[in-house]
Amino acid sequence: MPRRHSYTMRFRCPKCHRAGSAKWEEHERIALPHGGHSAILKSVSEGFRAGPQDEITCAACAARVV
Repeated sequence: MPRRHSYTMRFRCPKCHRAGSAKWEEHERIALPHGGHSAILKSVSEGFRAGPQDEITCAACAARVV
């Protein structure tokens, strides 16, 4: 079974400055060309939305965060 690492990324909305965080899970067996690993967005904190292609937007002002 593949080994997975998880990490949390903190961020702030560039428009309204609301703070939040996202939890990512890295997959060890899916390597990227630049030497990293593929990461999957698992969850975002309240007040933010996860969209297609791991895009995170602020629920209050709809600004793209990540």
